[in-house]
Amino acid sequence: MNSVIQCLVGTDPLTRFILRGEWKKRLIQSGGPHTEIAAEFAQLVEILWRGQFNSVSPARFRTAVANCSEQFAGNNQEDAHEFASFLLDTLHESFNHVNPRPPPEREMTPEETVHFEGLSDGNQALVEWKKCKKRNWSTITSIFQGQIQSRLTCMTCSHTSTTYHTFTELSVPIPTTANSSSSTSTGAASGSSGHGFSLLRRNKQQAPTASNLPVNIYQCLDAYSETEILDGDNMWMCPKCKAKRKATKRLLISRLPDVLTVHLKRFSTVGHFREKLEVDVQVPTQKLFMENYVVPGPHPSTFYNLYGV
Repeated sequence: MNSVIQCLVGTDPLTRFILRGEWKKRLIQSGGPHTEIAAEFAQLVEILWRGQFNSVSPARFRTAVANCSEQFAGNNQEDAHEFASFLLDTLHESFNHVNPRPPPEREMTPEETVHFEGLSDGNQALVEWKKCKKRNWSTITSIFQGQIQSRLTCMTCSHTSTTYHTFTELSVPIPTTANSSSSTSTGAASGSSGHGFSLLRRNKQQAPTASNLPVNIYQCLDAYSETEILDGDNMWMCPKCKAKRKATKRLLISRLPDVLTVHLKRFSTVGHFREKLEVDVQVPTQKLFMENYVVPGPHPSTFYNLYGV
């Protein structure tokens, strides 16, 4: 809990929103079921930024969390990633500008789908982003939320099916030395001021072995965005061919958030068992270069600086 609080307290756009008192107006307008958590968190941030005390106990905030979530009610050690996801979602719901929330958009007709696939990547992403904002928009989404493009391509007729979804954290796999590339992605500094980059990870010192030699964050991002071949039982039912076809699938970022939160997947499945990966992941403290992982086109900035772990 403390590590997540420290990361969020160090997030300048969020603290400005709270210290200016803007959260009170948004909290009253939303009237959500978990507003107690949002109020206690805002008051905790205010106390921390006043600097009147050498140390501050988040006891009231923790009580509010326990009252709203059984998972975090006890004294068990919980995963920082799960708590961060819960807290950001709760803060978003408490500060959501859209109230009442309209019903979800209907699915596109076949004709609309054909038209959508004919749009450029940038226009597709904009259409889906506007749909999302109709139901969800808050200070939290404006700071932390990005957008992912997922594209299937038939290897027989080249027909595509493209979907978009939003994210507040980018969950990337940790490749081991057995399946990671020896090459790494690099980028030269462009003079951009960049965005904030927040990373939640667990780092445990251990003697290196063949399976836990260090990797860098670019190898994790490469593994996340690499093209996947769908074959065998995983073949795609192509709408154009009207038959199961071998296809490719790739994930790319279509909209980068102001603050990028990266979650490292620390568990891998081996047969019927889950194995924890005790691998150190090396991350640059300045200018994390994201150009290779975004949809081609203009973006405000593709550099991030690390400020919280």
